[in-house]
Amino acid sequence: MPAEIRQPLAVQYTLPGQRPYLGTLHELPDQVLASDFARGLASAAHPNGPIRTYREARHAVRCARHLARYLYETGFTGSLSELTPAQITPYWLEFGFTFERHSRITLNGFHSHGGILHAGIQAHLDGRPINQQAGSTPHRPYSDGEWQHISQAARTDIDTAWQDHREALAAAERGSDPITHGITRDNLACLIRRTGPLPAYAILAMIPGARESIRATVLDLRDALFPTGYTALAYNLRLAMLTGAVPDGIDALVVPDFTHTGPATGLLSYRKGRTAREALNLRGPAVRLLDQWLTHSAALREHAGELSDCMWINYNGLAFSGHPRTPWQRIRWAKAVGLTDDNGQPMPPHGGRIRTTYHHRRDRSTWTGRTTIDPNHTPAVEGDHYLHHHTPAQVAAIEGIVEDAQRDIRRKAAPPVIATSQDAAGFAVDFPRLVADAGLDSDAIQQLLAGEQDVFVASCAGLYNSPHAPAGTACPARPWVCLLCPLAVFTPRHLPNLLRLQRYFADQERHMTNAQFLAIFGPYADRLDTDLLPRFSTTAIQTAAESAFAALQPEEIP
Repeated sequence: MPAEIRQPLAVQYTLPGQRPYLGTLHELPDQVLASDFARGLASAAHPNGPIRTYREARHAVRCARHLARYLYETGFTGSLSELTPAQITPYWLEFGFTFERHSRITLNGFHSHGGILHAGIQAHLDGRPINQQAGSTPHRPYSDGEWQHISQAARTDIDTAWQDHREALAAAERGSDPITHGITRDNLACLIRRTGPLPAYAILAMIPGARESIRATVLDLRDALFPTGYTALAYNLRLAMLTGAVPDGIDALVVPDFTHTGPATGLLSYRKGRTAREALNLRGPAVRLLDQWLTHSAALREHAGELSDCMWINYNGLAFSGHPRTPWQRIRWAKAVGLTDDNGQPMPPHGGRIRTTYHHRRDRSTWTGRTTIDPNHTPAVEGDHYLHHHTPAQVAAIEGIVEDAQRDIRRKAAPPVIATSQDAAGFAVDFPRLVADAGLDSDAIQQLLAGEQDVFVASCAGLYNSPHAPAGTACPARPWVCLLCPLAVFTPRHLPNLLRLQRYFADQERHMTNAQFLAIFGPYADRLDTDLLPRFSTTAIQTAAESAFAALQPEEIP
């Protein structure tokens, strides 16, 4: 089982691929409420609930303790079945998104385990949270100086630890049992190599007559033979800087995740928490780094038992550990190596920023800084010989793009065509540009004026000769596009639909941001309000409004 309730009251999590976690609840003041929380926390574990990592389990238990103490301080006693919305809602409002999220997880787990909740609380759990998660801020890449500081600190730490390790191994090979042959550095190294990492007092107790003065030598040899958390962290950071893999994927590596595919190439398989397993091809420095680390930690793995397959195995002075990149470990390592940012402040390395910086630097690495294709050419020479000459087809395509752009600008600047009750001859005299562009004859003009070529808000002089579609194809444009079309002719009979379109623009403006509305409808709404409607008389607009909105309810009339 991924989660079990233990006594004294606690929840034991053994989640897949995670280290065990014991969340204690027996110290809470109300044990009836605490037992209900334990049921909810156990039921919310993977695969039945969202608690699937060590960190999520720890946060869920912490928030459950916090809620239990809050309810006790406010005078609530009893089980979760007696809890009401009036008692839990103030808690959510006061403490924000994180505490609400985890308390909802616990309550949902309690309900799924057969617990009964108040109908109002269940309605809250079925709906959306009261607090919304704040937007995250993208990680800021390290500057070039900060990146070099981290790289240099990690490499120096690795080189120093590797050199000390080789010297300690050589001393252990030369040495013998100090109990029989006396206390020397080589003999101490031999004993520590054979017994494995132990606290200093335990090693001294093995040697009759050992004095406290050799404690420092024992600690130095132990740390040299068996990598510490600082050494494992330096290797961890260096691999992250060379590969850009996600921090949680690197932290959870095991030895079988790295396989050689050649003398200087390898394949690294890791799990990305939000997706699934991913693979990364390694070359050169990254392969050599992992080979060196596996050699460096080989002596420690002989004594690590179940943790021997953990990639970042280390000894912290009291016990074995497989997690060197904890927050406190990063802070202490940064202080130990004197790692500072550009402002001189302590700078604990951050896995997310390292990944961001890796990709940021990779994106810039392909640019050499030159602005010319050939370093022997000047920009003027390359512009004349490589960028100026085009094939005839390329020249025609470029000129066509320019002509289309100029035509669009001219079309948008042209005034709208407003036609009143006139004959074909008068129309041809008043609008010669439209007649020429559309190729209209007398019969076509009569059809245009009679309404036989009406679309929604105008009459179209060339439905199959639209600037918005290939020749011979019916125009696919939306109704408001006619407001800026050079083929559109507006007459008084189109006023009702123009007013309906105006109302549609007003509705869209209420439901969109200003930027969205201006980008989509701005030019058309401006043409309708400032150029089209003012050209009609007030009487014609009033009559059209009565016709357009006659079927509407009084509250719907604009």
